[in-house]
Amino acid sequence: MITGSVTVLILIISLFSLNQTNQTLEKKLSKTENDLKKLEHLIKQDTQFNDIVANQKKLTVIEDGLRTYLDYDNDTYLTRFEHLQNKATRETIQYLKELSSEEPPVLEVKNRLLELTIYLHPTEELSFLVQLTTEYSLDHEVVSTLPQLYQVTLIETDGEYKISQLTNLGLTATN
Repeated sequence: MITGSVTVLILIISLFSLNQTNQTLEKKLSKTENDLKKLEHLIKQDTQFNDIVANQKKLTVIEDGLRTYLDYDNDTYLTRFEHLQNKATRETIQYLKELSSEEPPVLEVKNRLLELTIYLHPTEELSFLVQLTTEYSLDHEVVSTLPQLYQVTLIETDGEYKISQLTNLGLTATN
């Protein structure tokens, strides 16, 4: 009988000890789960921030590239292509040069980019639509205001973006 009582007492102490250990482990598990949720939230915020930064870099390259290409006068007519070097690929610059005259205009010209709106592609992260309006002046008189639609494709190299394709999808003269 004493042996049975000692055995029951040992079992009760063991159960109590296991219960205490179980409660301690549950508390640690709960704390670890909370820490994990906090880390997941921070990772999500970091990813969103990185996406915003990457998108801002892309949008800046597009806007700067189009402003460099479309804002020109007689003095910058040819040099604008040199300024595109950090914003577009060599092939794209060569294509744009081929679309232009190899000599600056004889008459006084000025082309200005007035408005620019960039639309993100819903599924292709390096493809964009750009709606813009340019104003073309000849001998200091506005000749036309042109709303245009471009498709712009970027290429990423070592975290830097460049315009790899620039296609004019439409042009409508308003004047």
